[in-house]
Parts: sequence; C-alpha cells; structure tokens
Amino acid sequence: MSIKTISTDLIHPLISMEKGQNYWLNGCMAFLMECIGERSEYDYWFFSGITGDSFLQVYSKRPDHMALCYSHIMTDSAVKKAFSACGYDYDYYGHVPADLRSELNQRIREYIDRNVPVIACLDDTFHSFAIICGYDETDFYFLTGEEATPKVYRYEQLIFIKDKKETPSLSDAYKNVVMSIPSLLNTPETEQYSFGKKAFIDWADSFQNNLLKQYAPDDKIWYTHENPHFTCWNMHGTYLCMLGTNYCATDFLKKALELNPELTFIERLIPFYQMQCGKGFADLMGMEGGFQIKPEVIQDKEKMKPISDKILAVGQYCDDILKVFEEYQLPFESQK
Repeated sequence: MSIKTISTDLIHPLISMEKGQNYWLNGCMAFLMECIGERSEYDYWFFSGITGDSFLQVYSKRPDHMALCYSHIMTDSAVKKAFSACGYDYDYYGHVPADLRSELNQRIREYIDRNVPVIACLDDTFHSFAIICGYDETDFYFLTGEEATPKVYRYEQLIFIKDKKETPSLSDAYKNVVMSIPSLLNTPETEQYSFGKKAFIDWADSFQNNLLKQYAPDDKIWYTHENPHFTCWNMHGTYLCMLGTNYCATDFLKKALELNPELTFIERLIPFYQMQCGKGFADLMGMEGGFQIKPEVIQDKEKMKPISDKILAVGQYCDDILKVFEEYQLPFESQK
C-alpha cells in the first residue's frame, strides 16, 4: 500500500533521552519548527523552558493517573505558550468528537501533502505526544520519542499550526519565562494535581500516609512503564524523572541571562536549580534503587522515611527560588 509522507530528509527521532530530552511535546514543537524552516533557536531546549516544563515539579494525587510533566497535564496552557513564543496561530483539539474525525483526518492529509506535520497525543498508556508525518488509504503514520521509523497509531488529540502572526523577540521570550517562574511555582493545586513545593510535599507524604497500601504487590499498576526495570513508575519513577530532567532549567537560565544581561538576579537562581534538580536528583537515585525501587519497599514506611525526608528537603529549594524574586522586586516596589 502506497504511503505518503513529509520529506524523508526531515524524518528523524523527536528527542534523545540520553541527552535528558524526556518531554515529548517539546520535541514535537522543535520538529515542527524545523519542518517549516523556522529559526534554529526554536529547539527542544527552547520549548522545554517556554512551556514551563523545565521549571515546575507536578504531582498526581491519583496513582492510576500518572503525571509526566506540566505539558502532559496542562496541555492547553503549554501549547498556548509554545506557539505564542514563536508567533504562530494554531488549532488545538483536546478532544476529537467522533463526528469531526473524518473532517480532521482530511485536514491531516492536506497538511502532510504540504510537507507540514501535525502534532498529536496518542491513545496509549502514556498519552504520548507524537508527530503525524504520513498516511495511506487506511492509516496515519507517527513518529514517537526516539523512534526513527514512522509507525501506525491512533490519536486522541490534535494540534495544527496555522499562519504566522508576528516575530517575537528571542530575548523577550526568555525573559517572559524567567519572570513567570513565581506564578508557575504558585500554581494552585487542583483536586487531582499539585505543583511546585506542594508537589514535593504530596510526593513525600504518599509514602507515609498509606496511600499506596491499597495496591497488592502484584498489581499491574506497579509496572506501567514499558521498561521492566522501571518499577513503581506512577508513584515514584515519573517524579524522579521530572526532577532530573529539569536540570536543563540551568542552561535555559544561562541563555536568558545572556540575552537579558540586566536580569542579574538569574545568577542567584542557577545554584538552586543545580542543587534541586542536580544533586537532589542524584541523591534520590542512590536511595533504594532509584527507578528500580520495589513495591514492597515503597509500601514500607520506615524504609521510605529517608526518601520522604530527602524529597521534602529538595522541595525546600522552591522557597529559595521565590525569595530571589521577592528580593528582586523590592527595589521596584519601593519606588512606587
């Protein structure tokens, strides 16, 4: 069966987990920008900061509903930030009604015929972000993660890029992200999710409040990750991954300072992210096996107490980060 795809010269993996690129929406955005010939600065690292992913720990209060990152659970907000930062309009379908699927399928084909990929969220365990890059008479072909060969999947969300509205300043884009860090860290918790310092508190408390006692040791929920060595992913692994991945915030901050040298307070922020997402992550990885922690261990309050204490200590850096912003704002407040 004949397959129509975007230019094969453009097809390549979306991310590199070896490089710490674990947030797939950002890889999809970078891939899309590359396909339409946009500036090279719109890469994975740019979008990981723009969306807010790199600057925020999140937590799901329901172990059966994993949280991978900010853009995974607050997709509408993250997508808006991403397209605004590069000056494009877009259409986002967070839910695709059955009566619209045929119409949207045709729109996908038209985009691919114009050599423009479409971002999708898959109907899979992780609700993964992916790129639709081809089609045949019956199926669509997707690029996911580190895969170099498009494969058939089924989508549940769609994002179409539209016309360019403006050309935003790169320095302003970075500055806007930095100045939004306090509001990100103070994101109000919802019934299902918590953010910032509260995310760390809830993560730590989950090992001391019997939340996880409801699951039998052989329950499949302990083994949701496709890598069999990554146990207890929904309860611990995903939050470890988020914490370590967010070390890339340090490079984003360095670039922001380079583009906005007047924001001298950034120099004070960087060490806190290095301690939180660098040393904090490394310390936690060395406790009870890190990603390979066992269900029987995670249900043992005494064994988990040192881990809970470390998570709380790592979360305290959120207060240090906010204090930097408070002190930065004081001179401006006194002049009013």
